[in-house]
Amino acid sequence: MFGLIASGRLVSTNWEQISETNCVAQLVDADSVNHIVIFLTGQTPFPDGMGGAVYFAWPCTPGAAPNWQLLGYITNQKPSAIFRISKLKGGEGSSTSNSFTMLGHTLNHVNALVGISVEPLTVIEGQTPAAQTEGANASTF
Repeated sequence: MFGLIASGRLVSTNWEQISETNCVAQLVDADSVNHIVIFLTGQTPFPDGMGGAVYFAWPCTPGAAPNWQLLGYITNQKPSAIFRISKLKGGEGSSTSNSFTMLGHTLNHVNALVGISVEPLTVIEGQTPAAQTEGANASTF
């Protein structure tokens, strides 16, 4: 039903249903991802009057419960959305690095979680996403 894209990676449709209205997907090596795209695959639409609130959880400490942050939502009328997650990251994974600056050092890759909660549109549309997920202002061409 859902797809997840991180730049430079294959589409992921590996969602684990954890309750009747919630599912999660792992975002592997999330420390190297700045934006994600969440979309409906077209296989199954949301029931009438329902949509999917999209959440992101960056792991705090091993064994701790995820700290979920609302990114936004998707619906049958808005079947895809791009979310910036780079400013939601915390800890060691938030620093900018590349293979040259880390030469000789072992990188500690971290997996994050993306969750979708199927909820009534009246509830979803009234929620406010985390401010850090807003897209950057771009000048008009």
